[in-house]
Amino acid sequence: MKSQTARVLWALAIGLLLTAGLATTAYLLHIAGAERIARGLFWQNTLLQSLVPMYNIGTPERPIYEGTALNYLAYLASFPMGFVVYSILGYIGLSRWRKQ
Repeated sequence: MKSQTARVLWALAIGLLLTAGLATTAYLLHIAGAERIARGLFWQNTLLQSLVPMYNIGTPERPIYEGTALNYLAYLASFPMGFVVYSILGYIGLSRWRKQ
């Protein structure tokens, strides 16, 4: 039972570190102009933002898309989503590594 608890705690730590680290790296890459790589690293935000409708307030020739409060909520939801996904992957990885 003790190793199970330790494995869960390690998986949660992995999830937290990966989420924070990749989000920070994506932010810095976005500032540097590497937007595609940044979107890939912060994939959970890219996924959630693609599900939120955007409204064109420009012309068809020069579209300008306006974000809404839903975009902000999708951004906030991307952090717990990454934490959960990376924690689960960390737990699976630790479980397989432990069996070897």
